[in-house]
Amino acid sequence: MARLSHRDLDTLLALVGDIYQRRNLAAFRRDVLLILPSLVPSEITSYNEVDVTAGHDTGLIKPDGIFTSRHWQIFNTYLRQHPLIDHYSKTHDARALKISDFLSARQFHSLPLYNEFYRLLGIEHQLAVTLPARRSRVIGVALNRTRPDFTDRDRLCLNLLRPHLIQAYRNAEAVTELERKLAAVTGGMEALGCGLVLLNARNGVELMTGLAQRQLSAIFGTRALRKRHLPNMLKQWLREQERLSPLAGVPAPRKPLLLRCGEMRLRLRLVSSSSQKLLILENKEEAVCPADFEAIGLTRREAEVLIWICQGKGNPEIAVILGLSVRTIEKHVERILEKLGVETRTAAAVLARQFATGIHSPLKAGVLPARP
Repeated sequence: MARLSHRDLDTLLALVGDIYQRRNLAAFRRDVLLILPSLVPSEITSYNEVDVTAGHDTGLIKPDGIFTSRHWQIFNTYLRQHPLIDHYSKTHDARALKISDFLSARQFHSLPLYNEFYRLLGIEHQLAVTLPARRSRVIGVALNRTRPDFTDRDRLCLNLLRPHLIQAYRNAEAVTELERKLAAVTGGMEALGCGLVLLNARNGVELMTGLAQRQLSAIFGTRALRKRHLPNMLKQWLREQERLSPLAGVPAPRKPLLLRCGEMRLRLRLVSSSSQKLLILENKEEAVCPADFEAIGLTRREAEVLIWICQGKGNPEIAVILGLSVRTIEKHVERILEKLGVETRTAAAVLARQFATGIHSPLKAGVLPARP
């Protein structure tokens, strides 16, 4: 019975830790081909997903450039002659197996699979391990050599590693599905004009959607987002949001932050748990309502007239909308201009938007108060 040396065990343990660091399926497929040869040397290593019913195999090969599309076509033509694929599809035998477990060298060399495929690549020996797959599919990692054949020690290494490969594969499947769902969510948010930034407990950026990066870059510049850290001003705002009010330790209400650069306005909202925080970035105009203008001395009717002025309506249109005479609207407009200290309707509209969003002086770029 084969036994592993202390050096083999150390290598095996190191590989186990490395395998569990893989993230999604694409990374798992790619990196497992780089990991295994350090434990079981091979000249060509492949990751294969075989649909036995359709007679089709797809996969990855290391080193790069060994296989061409023509190679895949030939292999797919003869894959039902492969003794390991045939054996696993019939029995689901989970052990690491060699071609030489089923065929002598003469029998192997008599197959078109060998003469049209393996011989051209200089492959004489193969050791493979399989992963669980749905019916009619075989997922396996194959190690290939010219010589010598694989040993019992090599087989033992793969058998010991297989349970960890299976779990790492399942982890990768879960991460891939999570990434798919996250992409659907972030894609939907971006379609609505919302960027997302996921932060850890220390306000470090763990994930930032493309739209969020473009939005923040437009405000702060690309250099401010180097190494995926938030600008200092946003970090300070986050710290302020987490402070407690002096009233019996009750958290202060979290108000959104409004950023402005030129004509662009970006509203940031913070949603957090004990371990993570989510910033939602909305690129929207602040809605204007009559209450915004009553605070600056306008009556409710004057505030309604001013809202329609902001939307470009003339006095006759406003009169029809509000059910008043044109003369009454003209009087309201006169009082609005007087109270705002401006001379034209355009100036009144500009100033009204500034009051509505808490802006009391034009800024090239700055932080503005925003309504919850």
